Amino acid sequence: MAQSFVDKLENVLTLFLRCIGPIFVFFASSLILWIAYVHFSILLPHQLSTFRLENENNNNNNNNNNIVDSSQSKGITLKYSLGFLYIVFQYSISIYLLFSIAFNYIMTIIVPPGNTPRDSDYSEQELIEYKSITHIKRSETYNKFCVTCRLPKIERAHHCQLCKTCVLRMDHHCPWVNNCVGQNNHRYFILFLLYLLVSCIYVCILSIPHVFGDIYGGYLPFSTLMTFVLTLTISLALGGLFFWQFYLVMTNQTTIEFLHNRTQSRKAKARGEVYKNPYHLGIANNLREFFKVTNLPWYYFAAPMSSGYDRNLAEKKRESVDAV
Repeated sequence: MAQSFVDKLENVLTLFLRCIGPIFVFFASSLILWIAYVHFSILLPHQLSTFRLENENNNNNNNNNNIVDSSQSKGITLKYSLGFLYIVFQYSISIYLLFSIAFNYIMTIIVPPGNTPRDSDYSEQELIEYKSITHIKRSETYNKFCVTCRLPKIERAHHCQLCKTCVLRMDHHCPWVNNCVGQNNHRYFILFLLYLLVSCIYVCILSIPHVFGDIYGGYLPFSTLMTFVLTLTISLALGGLFFWQFYLVMTNQTTIEFLHNRTQSRKAKARGEVYKNPYHLGIANNLREFFKVTNLPWYYFAAPMSSGYDRNLAEKKRESVDAV
């Protein structure tokens, strides 16, 4: 009776989390669009208007002076050129950051995280044998077996109750992307966090003179104040999440594996041994493997390219499952 109640409660919570996933995505997208709108409609135009005003003042000063020596003229020209390049840089970096955020966020949502072979990948005889298994011991043949799917698991795969499938190199199920973060979309997720963090810090810094200065003559628009508060809050919250995720990438772990490795490390320490993460290849190799730049220059790590998603992954992984 108690077990039945727990199962029903788990089903209700699972259904609830599935339903709120799209709401979280809509809310996150709305916040990003709001910040982008204020940035491109208020903060950047203010930078441009300031540059134009300074240029007009310089021209007026030149007109008032009948004689301007060559050194002053060169200085004014250099100052104008640097100011113009600064404005071009501001707009260019803003467009690049917005594109990178949108690209990596969308790819994290739409790219399947990577699934293990399904029922259709096995013969009828194999399925009958697998479905008959209810409990697994490490000493038995199927030591990598999912009792929920009733199918063998690939190394580093874990079952997601929300997605109702085993996910390759699963890190966690993220409601903000309404998807699992796994082998095929983890790179997009990390880059999304990176670009969003950099963008929030950048917009927050640009909005400081608007909030604490006297640009509006004592009046502060609500949109500017809200943008400052949002970007500051997101920067603080996102910073911790990003650096935690980046630590896991450097050590070639997922969140699930980190918890497992910590438990194994404690057990090994109690036996007077030292436990080592079997997937740790060294920081440099871990980063190259994760960002798919093993055969590319390191600066391609943030390029908007495929993370290795393959629609025929189940067929390609079949041999590794049979070998377990």
